[in-house]
Amino acid sequence: MPIALPYAFDTSPVVKLILRGVFGLLILVIVPGIVYSLLFSHNRAAALHLFITGGIVMYFGRIFIKNLEATSGIITADHVVVEPGTLYGTSLRGPRGKFPIQQFSSVRVQHIPPSGDIQQGAHERVILTGKASTPDILVARTSEDAGRALGRDLAAALALPYQEETSPY
Repeated sequence: MPIALPYAFDTSPVVKLILRGVFGLLILVIVPGIVYSLLFSHNRAAALHLFITGGIVMYFGRIFIKNLEATSGIITADHVVVEPGTLYGTSLRGPRGKFPIQQFSSVRVQHIPPSGDIQQGAHERVILTGKASTPDILVARTSEDAGRALGRDLAAALALPYQEETSPY
């Protein structure tokens, strides 16, 4: 079934889930563990290990925040309005603004094959590819070839070329 315009999209749920996990681990496990180790069990070695673990979790959390794009918006026949996602009042990485459809060169579907050590199957990213100063806009993360169908339908609805590519994760 072809998509209808306006098309609303939101790519932030996965990113928010990952970041909530990072913050939850820090706030619900590591910080209380450090407090307990110092004040109640008087185990400085455990507190030190938890502190080091917290530093590692914060390091990876920073990498996730810097590199995972989370956006939401609406695509119409004339333009795309996009906003970065927010988590606990903090703006996440992603483009912001209103862009005319003429500023996009294609709808690109990146097919990401499964890694040899991961049991999950292949997945796709559907991206509106921007021209010159217009950013690429992530429209969807999909699995089981749903991205190809969405990409083709979106390209047809916007009268843009459709492209596929295989990308490493």
